[in-house]
Amino acid sequence: MIINKKIWRALFLFFCLSGAAVSFAQDTSNADGLMAEARKAAFDKKDLPAAKAFLYKAIKISPDYADVRIFLGRVYGWTKDYDSARICFQYALKLKPNSEDAYVAYTDLEYIADNFDKALAVCRTGLQNNPASEELILREAKILNAQNHKEEAERALQKLLLVNGNNAEAKALANTLREEKNISKPDSVITIEKTIDITNEDSLSSDGLLVMARKAAFDDKNYELAKFRLYKALAISPDYADIKVFLGRLHTWTDNKDSARYYFADVLRRDPCYEDASTAWADLEYWNDDNKKALAITDSALVCHPASETLQVKRAKILYSLKQYAEAQTAIERALTIDRNSTEARSLSVRIRESASLNKIGFSYDFVKFDNQFADPWHLIGFDYTRTTGIGSVTGRINYANRFQESGVQYELEAYPHISDIFYSYVSVGYSDNVGVFPHWRGGLSLYANLPKSFEGELGIRMLRFSGDPVYIYTGYLGKYYKSWLFTGRTYITPSTFTKTVSASYSIGANYYFGGGADDVISATLGHGISPDDRQNSIQLDNTIRLISYKAGLSFKKKVSKYNVANASLSWFNQEYLPQTKGNQYQISIGWLHHF
Repeated sequence: MIINKKIWRALFLFFCLSGAAVSFAQDTSNADGLMAEARKAAFDKKDLPAAKAFLYKAIKISPDYADVRIFLGRVYGWTKDYDSARICFQYALKLKPNSEDAYVAYTDLEYIADNFDKALAVCRTGLQNNPASEELILREAKILNAQNHKEEAERALQKLLLVNGNNAEAKALANTLREEKNISKPDSVITIEKTIDITNEDSLSSDGLLVMARKAAFDDKNYELAKFRLYKALAISPDYADIKVFLGRLHTWTDNKDSARYYFADVLRRDPCYEDASTAWADLEYWNDDNKKALAITDSALVCHPASETLQVKRAKILYSLKQYAEAQTAIERALTIDRNSTEARSLSVRIRESASLNKIGFSYDFVKFDNQFADPWHLIGFDYTRTTGIGSVTGRINYANRFQESGVQYELEAYPHISDIFYSYVSVGYSDNVGVFPHWRGGLSLYANLPKSFEGELGIRMLRFSGDPVYIYTGYLGKYYKSWLFTGRTYITPSTFTKTVSASYSIGANYYFGGGADDVISATLGHGISPDDRQNSIQLDNTIRLISYKAGLSFKKKVSKYNVANASLSWFNQEYLPQTKGNQYQISIGWLHHF
């Protein structure tokens, strides 16, 4: 069968247009294609997060595309993120002041949210620009009916039916209103069963509502109720900044970021020096990994509040996350100058100090004297070099010791790899061929965590190998910063696999930071047992029988110039070196650290 030329042309045109349509639907390199994919995700797949993702991309390509903003507002409304939806509709109306679609969507949002007065105001504003809009007239009638303004609702429907007498929704609503009019209703008494205490539930003051909102949020963890109370408070006091800041924080905690930004920006637009708004907004951006934006907000606030300890600490945190360690150290030192008892600043200063210097060289000397156990004193000398890298600090160390009338050298390598703002790790390995003076091999692995409320913790393992099989020792640590103090507790547990019974050593300590940084500190420790991390005494762990020992120590560290730190310590051990035979050990240590 021969197909004539007209049919061939029609088929060719059909396939060309079909291919173009398919290509367009799949093209996500432009805003229209992304809009089409967003609609498909929302309506066909019911995947609203995917629809949002497509719309975000479309806005990046075409930030003034009003239809994209309107559809994004509708998606926000469907997910009950009402404030973000309002922002989208308001922005769309700035772009297209007469947009019927924007007014319809905005009206629907307020109607769904039971804000009938606001819905009616939006709808009537839209009707001023679109007086013949069936969609808006119908919505006006629905809102008036919901407000029980039946006669006004009827008049709106009559107007709509004059425009389009076949409008099915208008006819149905008009019939409903007529039926309600014709039904006689008996008098009734409405009673409310009191199941909960509602005293002061509906305060008449914005301050009272703010207090109740805080109670709902902090005591009951009911963020939606807290928001509801704050919306009521804003209706009473539209310019109450504290209400807007707290509402912004609630939106932050419920992951409604755009709504939170809206409230923070509104407060700062009215008062650029409102510190709480800047602090809350910086928190939002910091928690969402936009550190540059968080830093810009903090820096702007510091222009108004240069003596704010809170802002200086926040700036130090952000700079630390950006790995700008030197600037972070400057910020945290300023914070401690303002308030040297700031717990948060103190805990952060210790972490920052370890990363602030690109290079460090250290020297230490230890002198150990025994009254009974050994006739000759011990001498230990250590040199180390630390380099701060992109993954954390790395240290190489050489230790020399003279003990048991023998000399030996140990080589060590240790690192503190950075994992996140919360977690970092410790890895170490040491080697010596002078077994007896040092362990043949030593190693360590730990995970550290910066915990809430200025706590810090560690879980790890240590390995020591002398002349026989290796010994594995497990360790745990917990520290708590309080004002200018750090209180610590640590334990080392050796399973019975390596000793005759399970053995444990433990210690408690307190550090007092008397200066403006992490290098001015006095420390005191009390403990039981020998630590595998104690380079001076860990050689005494080469024994399957764990004997009793007690220890006490006092140390002092002081920054003597911008780049130099001196330290000294004195320790005492009461060591059971043979069963039921004890002796005392005295240890004096000095050291020097140079940053560059």
